[in-house]
Order: sequence, then C-alpha cells, then structure tokens
Amino acid sequence: MIIVVTNCGLFKNGFESFQESYICDCTSFSRVEYVTQIGKASFQKYAQVKAIIVDYEQQDISLLIALMEIKSVDPELTLILMTREARFSNTIENILINTVADYALNCTDSLRKLERILRELHGCTQHKTIVKNTAWYRIEKASNLTRKEEVLLPYIVSGKNNKEISRYLNLSQKTVSCHRRSIYEKFKVNNLIGLYNTFCYTK
Repeated sequence: MIIVVTNCGLFKNGFESFQESYICDCTSFSRVEYVTQIGKASFQKYAQVKAIIVDYEQQDISLLIALMEIKSVDPELTLILMTREARFSNTIENILINTVADYALNCTDSLRKLERILRELHGCTQHKTIVKNTAWYRIEKASNLTRKEEVLLPYIVSGKNNKEISRYLNLSQKTVSCHRRSIYEKFKVNNLIGLYNTFCYTK
C-alpha cells in the first residue's frame, strides 16, 4: 500500500497515470490512498503502508515534523518527497527534509527516478538519498557532530523539548540534555535561538 499526500488534483491525476503506466505489475502498490494532510491517514494504517509519497512544493515545517514523528514510530517506512531544489535553500528545512525523506526528488525530473525507486522498494533494495545545501554542508563539516548528535539535531531544530525527544528516540532526558549542550557548544551558541541564527544567517 502507498499513501500519497497531496491537495493538488493534477498531482493526483499524474500519479494515477504513472501507476497505470509504470508500476501496475508491482503488487506491493496495488492499493493507493490519497490524503490531503498526513494527519488524515490513521496511524493504524502505517503497518500496511510500504511508502508515503508527499507532494512537497511549498515550505511546510509542520508537515516535515509530522513525517519525522511517523518515521520515528516506523523506521522501515519509506518516505518519498516530490519537491524542488528551492526547498533546500533554507538550512533548517534542508536538515528536516534529509531526516524524514528516504528520497527527495526534483519534480522536474521525477517520473523516471520514482519508477526506479518504487521498483527497488518492491524488490527491497532501496538506498536513502541525501541533498545538502552549501551552507549546511559547511556548517556540518565544521561542527564535527557525533552520530548521536546528528540524529538529535533535526528534533532540536524542529522545536522539540528534551522530554519529547527522549520519547521519540528512547533515550533518557539526561542523555538528550547532555547531547543538546554538546551541540550548542559545537555551534558556539547558548540556546535554540542562537542555533536558528547560525543556520539562517550562514551563506
């Protein structure tokens, strides 16, 4: 089963045509459910869902946070964002997209790639793709974050508090607090506002 998140009729029609033309022989995807908001797809359904495809044309941080929460419940679920390169120009959005999306495809060159990804997913051979803007690449390289800090960072920049993060990642609040302090130290800031400023004003 696939869930397609879109409020665009053209996108829905396009995906229906794509399904009929390219992946009709993939039995894993014989059922497709269309929703306009991710909250309208009940959590009970995710056990049956192999992939969520999101029409992500405009910035929507709340949607990315909702997808991050879903991914934390089911890490095996594949999330595919159909987006545009412009969506990677904002560093915080860039971090969140790379956290939630197993694949982020440019809408202008997406059908061929989407077919390949879904066929790989059908055959269980998919690989995650990452796209980083120049600012985030430089910041990340200079900060020298540990693997655990890299995992926590998207939750921190999405505004989650230590209690929420500990619940999502199954860590103690004390551990989350220690990692948060270490992240702030590495970015030479004292709080979340300082972290936002680092990402928003670095070019």
